[in-house]
Amino acid sequence: MARHLPVIGCAFLLIAATAVAKEGPPSPGPLAASVGETVVLAEPVGEWSAEFETGPVGWLFEAPGGMLFAPDLVNGRTTVLDLRIGRVADRFDGVTMPHFAPAGDRYAVVADEVLLVSYPERAVMTRMDAGIRYPWQVEMVSDTVLLALERGPDGTGAAVLHAVDLVTRHVVFRRELAGDVRRFAMSQALGLLAFADASSGTIQLVEPATLMPVGSVQMGGKVRDVSFLDLQGGLAAVAATDGTGGELKLWKLKAADGGLKVKKERTLPLPGTPVRLAVAPGELHLAVGLEPGSIVVVGVDDLVVARTLELKGPPRDLVWCDPTRPGPMLPDWSDDDPQELRLDPR
Repeated sequence: MARHLPVIGCAFLLIAATAVAKEGPPSPGPLAASVGETVVLAEPVGEWSAEFETGPVGWLFEAPGGMLFAPDLVNGRTTVLDLRIGRVADRFDGVTMPHFAPAGDRYAVVADEVLLVSYPERAVMTRMDAGIRYPWQVEMVSDTVLLALERGPDGTGAAVLHAVDLVTRHVVFRRELAGDVRRFAMSQALGLLAFADASSGTIQLVEPATLMPVGSVQMGGKVRDVSFLDLQGGLAAVAATDGTGGELKLWKLKAADGGLKVKKERTLPLPGTPVRLAVAPGELHLAVGLEPGSIVVVGVDDLVVARTLELKGPPRDLVWCDPTRPGPMLPDWSDDDPQELRLDPR
């Protein structure tokens, strides 16, 4: 197993070297939340919202080109929403859970096997057994490297992180994590992984290739979710506190002398227990899904609640979508063009 470590190490170094340099997009896209038997789309700063019957959806999967997959695992069907026009684009039997790579021309499916599938052709590029039976969170951190956090079907049991190289078709490592890790996040700019440990109330920061500890930051309760703000060199996390409340914390991080320096910490009390955290395209706002049923939109600069959206129940998943994310470029085959009579002068 150790002989494959340099492969994924090089991949992570490449990711870290290509830090995001562009500024944020002109305006944030819609928020998508799975609530009860529906998926809700809502403008984060406007008045428009829409509700779609989907069945009970556990996780939402955003696709390039403005599409959102909402698989109903109970009834075995998938609803596809067109985010650009706010309508149902398709409904079909069977469950599709695509984890898209950064390039947008491929996605991974993690079930009994790990499949790497081209998009939009949906041709299987790689098929392998990675031993991931109960994927809790899956991220394509590059076009060829997949990370999967495995927990029990109901979210209990030990947390295990799998790192899979889809080019060599090897599981580079499979590590049981200490504590009660609920979520993880990857920073391309800092080259770090963050683990949200609910048992210790901390965010553990580690090196992706080796999982060696680099540092940690403390929350005031049980951590529920974590995200990096790569454009701002920051980290955000939400935690459940005593009673029915919660908190949102933001930190500024900077690499210094081979280590990590926490430059600034800010805290915002939340009017409910946080379930999920979502970052807007451009990273100017955050959204937090709360129990018993709401979403608060918070400005990153001033840490002030800009809007509260009421829901009919607690959100299972929350995604801040980017409908402007382009889909893959498709070739223009000359033999697909219609026949025409050419009378150009020679």
